[in-house]
Amino acid sequence: MGCPTTLIVKNTFLCAVEDETASPTCRLSRRRSKTEGDYLSCLEPELVDPASDDIPAEAPTGSLVDLGLALQAGGSEALSALTDIRNSARSLAFDPAGSQLLQQALEVADARFAHDVASMLQGSIPQALCSQHAHQVLETLLPCLDIDGSACVVDELLGNSSHLATHAFGSSLVCRLLEQLAGEVAAVALIDDVLSGDLTQVICHKFGHRIALWILRNGLPRHKSRLVEVLSGELQRFARHRFASLVLALAFSQCTANEAHGLANALMGQAGAVASLACHSFGLRVVKALLELPSATEQVRFYLLKSSRRLQKDKFGVRLLDELSVSNPLVNDFVGCVGGA
Repeated sequence: MGCPTTLIVKNTFLCAVEDETASPTCRLSRRRSKTEGDYLSCLEPELVDPASDDIPAEAPTGSLVDLGLALQAGGSEALSALTDIRNSARSLAFDPAGSQLLQQALEVADARFAHDVASMLQGSIPQALCSQHAHQVLETLLPCLDIDGSACVVDELLGNSSHLATHAFGSSLVCRLLEQLAGEVAAVALIDDVLSGDLTQVICHKFGHRIALWILRNGLPRHKSRLVEVLSGELQRFARHRFASLVLALAFSQCTANEAHGLANALMGQAGAVASLACHSFGLRVVKALLELPSATEQVRFYLLKSSRRLQKDKFGVRLLDELSVSNPLVNDFVGCVGGA
């Protein structure tokens, strides 16, 4: 007897097709691709083990569920659970469920418990900052630490800060440390360490530029001068960069008058630079910052009005001219005369 057949319609013809045995279902799953947001991608290979979320350490004697219930019960049960959690803090921090339990314990315990947890995490702080689970523990832990405790965390970051500054988790925690230690020696050391790395990468990075902004607002004069020095190297490029333009725009108001004047002159020294920036989505914010700079306001207005015909043909340029005409009605009359020429 032949193989069973099935009648199907194909291209308006009736065709007989032999039935085939269904192929076995493939059980292989496609491996997820890694993106630049991978939580270990920012550090050098020797700094973080690829298996940093699987750090062996003493496991808690009770189940995580029982420990969580004990915390909620309070009294002696909670004290016993806190002791167990503290002793296993390092392994819990890198575990999905364990990190949640550790955060719960930090929220109900006192400052002494937070200090003990920080001691248990010593030696693994850089890995924790880049861990998708342990960084949440640090977010909860840092506000519970005093100045000395936070300074100890900073000590472990020195030498790696420039890498952490461009990490999704690391940059947020570095900013938190800087805010918590504002004015302290540890904060100055952390800023110095960030500024010793590749500042161009930091300034142009999605996360790193936030630290550069913080330094401009709160850093020492020498810290701000270092950023101005880097910005001066590639002004035209930075002025048109999505993130670096934010840093450059803020620098005009946060650095010294001489430094701001030097940046403005260098930026406007290239022919047609102001008009070109005014017609750029990110450069526009730099032009607006220049207009707020007393020593450059009149010169910037002159360049903009001189190029008003070009600006009227650009959506960003028109927007800027409209803002200028609102703040100064004479601008509108000037633009009308030029436009009709």
